[in-house]
Amino acid sequence: MLSISRYSIQNSSLAPWIKFIWYLEAEKADIHLKLLPTDSIDIIMNLSDEMIYETESRKIAARSFHVNGLRGGHSYIHQSGEIRVFGISFYSYGLFPFINKSLKNVQNDIVDLYSISVPLAQKLKSATSKGTIQDIVESIEKVLCSEMNVNDGPISKAIIIRNFIETDEDTSIRCFCAEQGVNVKTFERTVLRYTGYTPKVLRRIKRFQTASNQLIRETPADLAAIAYDNSFTDQSHFTKEFCKFSGATPRAFQQERIASKKMFDNPVTERFVKFVLR
Repeated sequence: MLSISRYSIQNSSLAPWIKFIWYLEAEKADIHLKLLPTDSIDIIMNLSDEMIYETESRKIAARSFHVNGLRGGHSYIHQSGEIRVFGISFYSYGLFPFINKSLKNVQNDIVDLYSISVPLAQKLKSATSKGTIQDIVESIEKVLCSEMNVNDGPISKAIIIRNFIETDEDTSIRCFCAEQGVNVKTFERTVLRYTGYTPKVLRRIKRFQTASNQLIRETPADLAAIAYDNSFTDQSHFTKEFCKFSGATPRAFQQERIASKKMFDNPVTERFVKFVLR
């Protein structure tokens, strides 16, 4: 059985950029899970056996310390044996201040952390080398604090990106930029640099997440209502878009998630605190 613990960020300077730190462990595991599109960017610190990612076109043997970028489509993860994995889940715009490099080439990919930031990779490797789980989580936060490079520029850009993600689907990118007082092209370049995706794709990923969460909560689900709630043109458009992102129809997805949930029904440690960018 898998055991997953999520730890809320305790340092207030990190909280606007990072959702939580998580830890996964299992004994004699044989994991084969589908990964869905998400608006999180994760740094994965695998302290156990090899982790294999699989897409429609290839298999990737991930380095022990790697970045799993924003996904615009589904993929699969395979891992067996004794598993110990730490992860840091960043908001879509949250990794940039820790590496200060464009994420344009990280989207939809698995990237060796050492190729992005050697100092960050080395410090995280040291932080996860010894101690209890709680000790390691605290050490990870200390590393992140030491590597964070934030000034008014990144903060203001992150606020605009966050505002865009939270804006109603019916508001066009052009109208949003006019309301925020920013140039459309400048905004598009900023979003691409900070997240690896264009504003349009980022919004579609967020819409998929919202719709998929509704499908999980509502059984049986009213597909027409979900399509309407999430500004799809009609139910056919919803189904087509959902298949593109998840590789399954909405109904088939519901059955997949019910089956997957049974793997995670053991108690989970959660300590969440909500923070906002200011």
